[in-house]
Amino acid sequence: MTTNDPAGDADNGVNAARAKSFGAVAAAYDAGRPTFPFEALTWVLGPGRGLQVLDLGAGTGKLAAVAAGLGHHVIAVDPSPEMLEVCRRRPGIDTMVGAAESIPLAHASVDAVIVGQAFHWFDHARALPEIARVLRPNGVLGLFWNNADTVVPWVRRMMQVIQGDGFGGSDRFEPMPILEQSNLFAMIEQARFRHWHDVDRGGLRQLAQSHSRVAVLKESRRDQVLEQVELIYEHTARPPEPLRMPYFTDCFRAHPSEFANYRRTITGPVAPHL
Repeated sequence: MTTNDPAGDADNGVNAARAKSFGAVAAAYDAGRPTFPFEALTWVLGPGRGLQVLDLGAGTGKLAAVAAGLGHHVIAVDPSPEMLEVCRRRPGIDTMVGAAESIPLAHASVDAVIVGQAFHWFDHARALPEIARVLRPNGVLGLFWNNADTVVPWVRRMMQVIQGDGFGGSDRFEPMPILEQSNLFAMIEQARFRHWHDVDRGGLRQLAQSHSRVAVLKESRRDQVLEQVELIYEHTARPPEPLRMPYFTDCFRAHPSEFANYRRTITGPVAPHL
């Protein structure tokens, strides 16, 4: 998936609608979107087990499920009750309705904050202090984006259909300057991992439905887009074999800065380590 910085779009009303569109397509999002490679989570969280992990903007729990599968204690926070309803079906995950700008957790209560496909929607001036507040002094922030590999011709055609006029150019969100300018995070690193997502006809349609640009279209236009996506499947797939959609998972990890740790100690009590 490629993503755009909502703050960079001209029509903030459209951005707000896109940001809030996911609840209505929760089932399609869960069925159509890829998971995240466990190697990417291990790169951020380390090889151990048993960390207290907050998945912020967790959606249906795609990223949270991988963290739980690696043996960590996971709390999934998302503003959409519809998305969290799907997330609750996954084992080993606690859920809370909440936003990145006002995290419903105590000071220094988690070892890691992870964010998959959501950081670009946050109000960073408010969200980054909140993330730094709930992280323990030696904690880690991990940001993840699954980006379709559009070098593959059929993938490029599909993304052109989904993104419309927004396709192409420098459309991938770049979090590094935001993290650096906040003064709340240090030792910022990035890595990339390759993986594949197998989809059938219905899965490819659900993948398209789950994109915010498609979700906010008028029904007649949305139907046209989905018909074009199904045509791409018909011209590309060789049933019964699934289509293997290639992805790069772009990851960023950072740790609370000395300033963030000092700020936390003077703004509130520290939660006990469980």
